[in-house]
Amino acid sequence: MDGKIEGRVISARTSFYDVDIGTNVLRCQLRGIVKRKLRSEAGKQIYSDPIAVGDKVLVAPIDDEEGSIEALLPRCNKLSRRDPNRHRRIEQIIVSNVDQAIIVGSIHSPELNCRFIDRFLILVATGKIDAVICINKVDLLNESEQDKFSEVFQAYEDLGYQVILTSIHRQETIDQLRSILKGKLSVIVGTSGVGKSSLLNAVQPNLGLRTHEVSSKTRKGRHTTTLVELFDLEIGGKIADTPGVREVGLWGVNPDYLDRYFPEIGSRIDACKFSDCSHSREPNCAIIEAVKKGEIATFRYESYLALLGENN
Repeated sequence: MDGKIEGRVISARTSFYDVDIGTNVLRCQLRGIVKRKLRSEAGKQIYSDPIAVGDKVLVAPIDDEEGSIEALLPRCNKLSRRDPNRHRRIEQIIVSNVDQAIIVGSIHSPELNCRFIDRFLILVATGKIDAVICINKVDLLNESEQDKFSEVFQAYEDLGYQVILTSIHRQETIDQLRSILKGKLSVIVGTSGVGKSSLLNAVQPNLGLRTHEVSSKTRKGRHTTTLVELFDLEIGGKIADTPGVREVGLWGVNPDYLDRYFPEIGSRIDACKFSDCSHSREPNCAIIEAVKKGEIATFRYESYLALLGENN
């Protein structure tokens, strides 16, 4: 490899990348010739950043602290979304080469956002990554709300998703999360304030990730993690912590086949009267009938309709 060393990108900061080469971490920049190869044939930018945390790369060390990225090695998978800048229709790769995505929502503070979870389930499936749904802050669950939230959790489990309930105040739930993370390369995603960093600090206290309370005025979280960063876990494995997101733009998803990304909808589309049924208002729609019968959870159907409206 002509003096080149294979490494893994563990953080990315505006054209600078920290690459773990096993013996130490090098601060690297991407060679111009490699950067040009990662553009379109017309030379246009197609990624927010062509290199992502989790990428395996070949680096040429300059000294014990710096190097240059000479090649990007093939990815096993990637988790991407549309760049949040509405003026740029390009791909933002959040992380690559991971075993599983831990999608975190919270019972309260902020309120459980199933549409966010459903969007990320689609992105995770598109990226060929296993999903774990983590509902955090279960200590805030009131007794009167038990049935309502239990129906939500059961709906996801019935679809085959693994669902775990966590609280930093309940050690047994942290132990369960720790067992899921052990020995795997995971990424943790969620909106601001759901407690991602607090959970990771509970899993491994010496991570020392910054946390912040939810705003009492807006009931929304504030960004504490400012960039994607990959950490080693003492129990074995690695975890990529990500900034809280405000919006999840779909990427790599064919809007004409949106119904296929909802398993409970995709499995019933052949029973619809019209082959091009949108499942929103057509007569003799098997999906609408299934919702009325309680066979498809209303909140999941509403997630589908919200996405359908964005693409029409």
